[in-house]
Formats: sequence, C-alpha cells, structure tokens
Amino acid sequence: MKNVKQITHDMYEENLFFVPTMGSLHRGHFSLIEQAKKSGLKTIVSIFVNPKQFNDTNDYQKYPRDIQKDSINLEKLNVDYLFTPDENYIYGDSFLDLLSSGHIGEQYEGKSRPGHFDGVLTVVNRLFELIKPKKVIFGKKDAQQLFLIKDYIGRTNKDIDLLEGEIVRDKLGLALSSRNLLLSAKGKKTAIFWTRNPKLVNPMKAKGKKTASGLKKQLDTLKEIFLETGLVSTSIERTLQRNKDGLLEIDYLEILDKDTFSAISDNTKNFIIIIAGYVEGIRLIDNIDFRIEG
Repeated sequence: MKNVKQITHDMYEENLFFVPTMGSLHRGHFSLIEQAKKSGLKTIVSIFVNPKQFNDTNDYQKYPRDIQKDSINLEKLNVDYLFTPDENYIYGDSFLDLLSSGHIGEQYEGKSRPGHFDGVLTVVNRLFELIKPKKVIFGKKDAQQLFLIKDYIGRTNKDIDLLEGEIVRDKLGLALSSRNLLLSAKGKKTAIFWTRNPKLVNPMKAKGKKTASGLKKQLDTLKEIFLETGLVSTSIERTLQRNKDGLLEIDYLEILDKDTFSAISDNTKNFIIIIAGYVEGIRLIDNIDFRIEG
C-alpha cells in the first residue's frame, strides 16, 4: 500500500475505485473496501476529517482518530493507495464558497446540523476533482448524505459510477459507526432500543398489504409513544441537557419516499424510515428501507 499526501498525475492513468472515509475504520468501512476490491480496479481510500461539515467545534475535536491503526488495517485489506491529505491541500488559501445542498440538505440531519451537507458536498466535490475516480462507494447508513451525493453526481453529469454499501451491524443490531467508540456498554444497549425497536421494525417489515397512509399512521403512533415516555426531544438544548444521565433522546423519526427524500404519497413504492438522536451525548443515526409492491 502506498501512502500519499497528494495526488500525482501518474495516478490519473489508473482506473481508481474511491472509498472516502474520515478514519477510525470499522467493519462497515471494511465491507465498502472489500466491495471495491471485487471490481478489479485500483483502490484508493481517503482519511480526512472534514472540518467544513462540523457545525460544532467540540464535535470535530473529539471525533475519533487513529491513523496508525487504520493504516495497519488497510494494509491487511491490500488497499493500493491510502490518501491522507491535510486541510490546506484540500481547500488551499483561495477557497471561498461552500456548495449548497439545497432544500433537502436543510431538512432532518441538516436541520439539526446547519451547513453539514454543504460541507459534505464541498469536500466530496473537491476529492472528486483531485482523485478523478471511475467508481466511488458510500454506505447506506448515512441515507440523506447518500441521496444528496447521488443527486449531485447526476446534476453535474460527473462520469463517476456510484455504488451503495449495505449497513453493517454488530451482533446486537446496532449500525456500526466510528462514534460508537464513544459509547459505554450501557449506551450501546440504549441505542439499540430505538434503532432496532420491534415496534418500529416489525410493522414495517411485516408481510401483507400496506398503504402509505397506514404506514404513516403507524409511525405517528410510535412517535406518540416515544413522546409520552420522554424519548423524543423537541429541542437540541433539552436533548443535550437530559443526556447527562445517559437518557436517550430522539431528534427526528420520519418515514419518507426513498426516491425523492420527501413526504410519502399513495404513489410511493420505495420507503425509508430515518431516525437520529443522542445517547450519552453522542449523536447516532440509522434507517430502515423497504419496498411495497402493488
């Protein structure tokens, strides 16, 4: 594996499969890399904790980093290039404007983290400019991010094939995330309560005839239950305050049309339930997607 701080012109002559990461790698990342390796293309994995997608300086500072461990794991996976640029190389002295993620980028995760997706699209665009990959892969766990990047690639007519990686979960069902390292054992169990809650998962996954209005009603009922038990927060401030004792707080819980990332209708076929919240002050996200035929 070759560790590079900058992209050289000779690398452009190779067909590169790009796996962007912020490091602190886990089995979820490894599954993306393994999928990339199957393509037969040269693989390039980036590790860059992008400051422009953090609206909270403390969150940026405490984001887990372990470049030495990551390098060892990537070597074992036979990655061709590890790209570890510094901020100046990515943005330079003349950087001015962030790309806009539009209306959808201001909803849900973007509403709780203002400017987050502008920062994501900006760094992704910059990495595309530098690396010029043939293929790129993003995980499905960050559903809104995945939607916005797919939309951006389509709108800008970039000649890049985007692949989607399945969510990888631990043995208890919690979606793997670099932030999980910051949770206690109790916190992980608490997180599983809502991300894989049977009252949420089972009705949506159950076989049989369903309608968009029926699914929306089921989800609204679940949200009412969470509200009654104090598990849904109406403000980020209250969320953080109550999490001092490790209590779970849900920021949002919505069912959307997966193809448009907007409100469902009777014509919706592909559904996605998105959920985000705080456990022990750590922000976690997850989703469930499914399709209804007929």
